[in-house]
Amino acid sequence: MKVLVKQKTGRAMQCKQTTDRKTGKKKERAGCSAIREGCPPIKPDTRIEDFEPFVKWLNGYGISVISIDLHHDEGHPDPEIDDLKQNHHAHIIVDWLNHETGKTVKIDQKVCKEMQTVLAESLGMERGTPKEDTGIEGLSAVEYKEKMVTAHVRQLKQEQQELENRKSELLKEQATKETEIAELEVRRIEKQKALDAESGSALKSGFANIFGKGKYAEIERENVRLRSEIETANTERDKALIRVEEIEKLVAQIPRLAEERALMVIEKKEILHEKEVQKLRKQHTDTVSSLQSRYDKLAKEYRSLESSSNSRIERLEREKNDLLERLKAMLDMLHEKLKEAVKAFMEFSKSVLRELSIRHRDTIVEYLADSPDVRNAAHTLKVFARPFLENRQFDKGSKELDRLTSDFPSVLEEVNRTQNRGIRL
Repeated sequence: MKVLVKQKTGRAMQCKQTTDRKTGKKKERAGCSAIREGCPPIKPDTRIEDFEPFVKWLNGYGISVISIDLHHDEGHPDPEIDDLKQNHHAHIIVDWLNHETGKTVKIDQKVCKEMQTVLAESLGMERGTPKEDTGIEGLSAVEYKEKMVTAHVRQLKQEQQELENRKSELLKEQATKETEIAELEVRRIEKQKALDAESGSALKSGFANIFGKGKYAEIERENVRLRSEIETANTERDKALIRVEEIEKLVAQIPRLAEERALMVIEKKEILHEKEVQKLRKQHTDTVSSLQSRYDKLAKEYRSLESSSNSRIERLEREKNDLLERLKAMLDMLHEKLKEAVKAFMEFSKSVLRELSIRHRDTIVEYLADSPDVRNAAHTLKVFARPFLENRQFDKGSKELDRLTSDFPSVLEEVNRTQNRGIRL
């Protein structure tokens, strides 16, 4: 690519990364991005063949794909489900250089949006909504991790609030039980005073209890029942206090657990991110080394061929010019319709048009219509035009000519109908 840019533009390629000879450090600067890489998400069942429509679309803009790698075995641990969350994606490396001009291909924002749409349709995936329509900016990897940690801390705070609410409810129940116990104690004291006042003496009350009869026996039974209720209330109060203490211990541990969990998640994310960065750096270094090796090899071969084949190149150039002069002379000798058809074919092949214009189509159809064998006539047209066209131009014209001859009767009918309509007007 460096040699091609030098030949086409007369200037050396401006690389984006340079190395300081004194310190050995690499620096980034504005320059030429001849080789670019994209990393789109894919589905678990995506195959290389699914990218074919996208590759053809890129070729239409002069961008050629160097390689496509599918990664179905990568991901990161998800703490919510305690399992590996798959990250299916692809690495697409493309040649962004126009080999005719020696300059990189220029595309605007509209074409970039169309590129994303074509890729989504090729892979059978849903096209994302542009941020111009939603007004939402995308998150970086660090921002996304911070967002997930914040959501987890928010969940822990919500659980803490629920535990505190439960604690408040239990404290209210405890206060209610203590009030009931106090009321029962007052009632017991009042009963006891009434019993002492009516019995006159403990002995009399004892005799009444022994025989189980009379007013004093009934009062004693009431006292036993009240003591039983008090003991039950005290037991429930003690249980409530124990539960409150347990909840207080859990609530006290929530900030520490939340901090430990957040630190653990952040540490794991940082380790995974560092591993991913190291892996990408190694891949980048290996790719640069491989490309540099290929470049050195090609440059060596080019210098060898250039030094040993100057005379051969001059001879071939003379033969090529002589052959073109002969072909031009032969073309001048052809009948007028074939000559005009060859010129129309060459004009279209060298133009920026993607389809034949009406003038080009009518001229070629007029020649083919006079031939008994349309395909043979089309082949003759290609033969006379081939020496004057480059490979890419000839392929473009041949594809359009083959499309025209594949359904020639309907094309001829359309041409005649258009011409007849023009006569009536």
